[in-house]
Amino acid sequence: MPDKRFFRKSGTYSAADLAERVGGELLNCPDPELVIEDIASIEEATASDICFVENRRYVGALSSSAAAICILPRNIADRAPDGLALIVSDRPRRAFAKIATLFYPEDRPSTGISPTAAIDDAAMLGKDCSVGPGAVISAGAKLGDGVRVEANAIVGENVEVGAGTVVGENASLSHCLIGARVVIYPGARIGTRGFGFEVDEAGVIKMPQLGRAIIEDDVEIGANSCIDRGSGPDTVIGRGTMIDNLVQIGHNVQVGKGCIICGQAGIAGSAKIGNYVVLAGQVGVAGHIELGDGVQVAAQSGVTSTTAPGEKIGGAPAVPIRDFRRQVAAIKSLGRRNKDLEN
Repeated sequence: MPDKRFFRKSGTYSAADLAERVGGELLNCPDPELVIEDIASIEEATASDICFVENRRYVGALSSSAAAICILPRNIADRAPDGLALIVSDRPRRAFAKIATLFYPEDRPSTGISPTAAIDDAAMLGKDCSVGPGAVISAGAKLGDGVRVEANAIVGENVEVGAGTVVGENASLSHCLIGARVVIYPGARIGTRGFGFEVDEAGVIKMPQLGRAIIEDDVEIGANSCIDRGSGPDTVIGRGTMIDNLVQIGHNVQVGKGCIICGQAGIAGSAKIGNYVVLAGQVGVAGHIELGDGVQVAAQSGVTSTTAPGEKIGGAPAVPIRDFRRQVAAIKSLGRRNKDLEN
């Protein structure tokens, strides 16, 4: 259960109210006004808590759970223990996420301007902005209404930050335009110079990086992730994209809307990522290639060529996922044969 020292609960809700809010069907509940006080895991739930199960492998654990009510998918609802109230949902994890957010909303009240913040006279701040201790708001920067800049974060010259955006502790923004309701986690770097050089026997010359980083609305950027500004064209992150911690996105990269980019992934310069693409952990994408809409890439894959929309790929170099699985099976089979020969 959430530790109340760190998470503030909003209140209690009836079983019927929760079912209605997530578009689920309430079953096996004699009292629709049953008061639900909190969320919990199957193992930790008490007689006033709600939990969820989305996989039939965990249904058995409900028999020993004290939960008052459980969210289940319809295809396994008949396996729930007798007497347990249910909310049946086609997407139980999504329903539980909505309910958890209802109990524990992301409450970010304005804390005002810290006396130790450094705000240039030429900066512009909207209504109800918060600027934490040691934060820097540089000349020409513009913060929309309700923006939060946490401790020691830096908003560089002429950077624009949209309404409701949160800039986490020690993050830095330069040469960028940030949309509304963006969440930038601690230590992220946005708009830093791209990794571009011209090399010959005379030595190394840095290529000018004269573009911007454009972050559209409702994006999240994980802790210690880096998004380089463009070298001429802009680097663009599309609306609603979720970027995990420790992700590197190179200059001129174009990322579509609604993408999921998991931890330690890296996208090289000038790659184009379509809408709703999923890059699993430690995926590498080569520069100057394109991934079509809906592409899914398995963890630790190296993508070296343009991929058609909807493809599922894996391996290094990445191939269609079925081929990748066959490769893995063949290698395992070869290993077993070699072991048999040695014996």
